[in-house]
Amino acid sequence: MVGEGFKLAVGTIAWGSLKSVEDFRRVARFLAEVGVEGVGIEYRLLPRELRTKPEALARILGEAGLENIGSYSNLKEPSIEWGVGSGAKIYWVVSRERDCAKADAVLGEYVLRARSSGITVALHNHLRTCYDDLEDLSRILDKTRDLALCLDTAHAVAANIDLEEVLKLYRDRIALVHLKDLRARVSKSSVRFKRDFVNVGEGIVDFKGFLKMLDLYGYKGYLMLEIEALGSMDPYSAVRLGVERVRKILKDL
Repeated sequence: MVGEGFKLAVGTIAWGSLKSVEDFRRVARFLAEVGVEGVGIEYRLLPRELRTKPEALARILGEAGLENIGSYSNLKEPSIEWGVGSGAKIYWVVSRERDCAKADAVLGEYVLRARSSGITVALHNHLRTCYDDLEDLSRILDKTRDLALCLDTAHAVAANIDLEEVLKLYRDRIALVHLKDLRARVSKSSVRFKRDFVNVGEGIVDFKGFLKMLDLYGYKGYLMLEIEALGSMDPYSAVRLGVERVRKILKDL
C-alpha cells in the first residue's frame, strides 16, 4: 500500500506562543482527538514551565498518547539535555549564521555533541540561510555524515529546489518531512512566512506527486503538518482541515 510507512504529526507553531501549561495540554488533547501520532515542538514558543521542565512536557504527551517527534533548534536552545528529558527524537536545526564556512563548522560540532544523546540532528532547508538550495545542502551533507535532513516542502519550492533530485541524492538521510504549502511563486527575498507558508492545499506545491515520490524512494517516518499563515482561521480549525487534506491525499495515492 502506498504511503503505509508514513506517520502523521502536527507542529505546534500553528498556535504561536502558548501562554500556559494548560494551553499546551489543550493542544495535545486536541491532536490526540484528531488522530495524529506525533507532535513537533516549537521550543521557543512553549510556556516557561515546559522550557525548564522537559519531563512535564513528556508526561503531557504521554498521557495524550502522542509521540514527541522532535523540536526546532537554533543550535543554542533548547539544550540537548532538554531534548533527552522531553523525549524528543529529532532536532530540526536552523542556522542563522551568515558566514557559511563558520555555519558549517558550528553545525559539525553540534552534530558531534548530539550524537551520544540519541537525538538525531536534521538540517532544515530554511529559506535565506546558508542551506536553502541543493548545492549548499549537498556541501554540508556530504562532509557531515551524521547530519540528517529535515525536508520542508514550502521552503524547497520557494528556493526552486528539485524535490525529486533531493530524494535521489539523500533518500537515506531524510529524518523528517515538513508538509506546508507555498501560496504563490515569488522571489526568495519576497517570501513572508506568515503570509506565504499556507495550509496544505492552498498553494502551489504538488503534494500528491511529492508523496508518491517520497514513498517510491522508501521514506518511512513522520510527515509533520506545519502551518504558519493561518489567514482568518483559528489554529484548531486550520489544523483539523490540514490533517483531513493530508489524509485525503494519502488515500488517493
